[in-house]
Amino acid sequence: FGSPQAVLDAPIQHLIRVQGVNKHTAATIKEKIDERYIDFQLNCLENQEFNVITYWDDAYPNRLKKIYDAPILLFYKGDPDVLKTDSLAVVGMRNPSTYGKMITEKFCRELIGYHLTIVSGLARGVDTFAHRIAVANGGKTIAVLGSGLDQVYPPENQNLAKSIAENGIIITEYLFGTIPDSGNFPRRNRIISGLSLGVLICEAGAKSGALITAYQALDQNRDVFSIPGPVNSPKSAGTNQLIRQGAILVKDTADIIEELEGQLGEVELLEEPLIRIPEGFEQTVFNMLSDEPVHVDYLSRMSEHPIAEVLSALLTLELLGAVKQLSGKMFVRATS
Repeated sequence: FGSPQAVLDAPIQHLIRVQGVNKHTAATIKEKIDERYIDFQLNCLENQEFNVITYWDDAYPNRLKKIYDAPILLFYKGDPDVLKTDSLAVVGMRNPSTYGKMITEKFCRELIGYHLTIVSGLARGVDTFAHRIAVANGGKTIAVLGSGLDQVYPPENQNLAKSIAENGIIITEYLFGTIPDSGNFPRRNRIISGLSLGVLICEAGAKSGALITAYQALDQNRDVFSIPGPVNSPKSAGTNQLIRQGAILVKDTADIIEELEGQLGEVELLEEPLIRIPEGFEQTVFNMLSDEPVHVDYLSRMSEHPIAEVLSALLTLELLGAVKQLSGKMFVRATS
């Protein structure tokens, strides 16, 4: 029709001649425009740190543009240049096991070392761990929401969302005011995979939503990587099943880099991945360690904290790659 105004002015009889436009859709187009709703959207863009990219803008990510149902609009907060970096989606279940948390942090930390941007959905569980490890290690990350930018979900990730916007970008195709309805997330997942060179499934049950992302990635001709888990763990049923169906089994990050060779830019591994020790008790425990193995009982006595608290701090440090556990509950620094 040539312009948006021409579409709005066109008779229903003309609208229904367009492939995919039925009478209901045409009637919806002809309904009176809600000027207040339009003003609300524009005010959100004008009065806050939000912006929008259209499908026709140079800033629109080329990789996403190639999927068959690419979003027309991308609302965002952060650095749009991150959308055009080499990236890998990292997804999994919302209530991962300790094993799932550990492998998520391990792989994400190493992927950042290869200058890969981590893409995920800011959901509870694996998504949250993936974003956090990217932020904690100075990496880039992209969070794709299933709601409007002003409706960050889950609410406990508000501060994480702010950190992501400072270290990458938050995006969504949904208009401001859109609540996180359950039907939005499967559509959101196609953007997660569409932005990425491939999708890494860290841990997923037989009915995990992460499997939807995996199947959408396959439809988009993206690589699907799956980390195997214990055969008797229901939380690894999905990842193990994906491997049976042809997903690429990965045991370490090198397997992913090898498969993506030729699609990546520079894949030179950082010699010293940046590790930031959290302030507080984790820093105290880290300062007590050296190259000489130390038993957890000694750390508990010296810090005057219960063993359970010391082990919790050590687990965090181990996931960050700052500490190594030896046999017999002995611990050493992993970095000098």
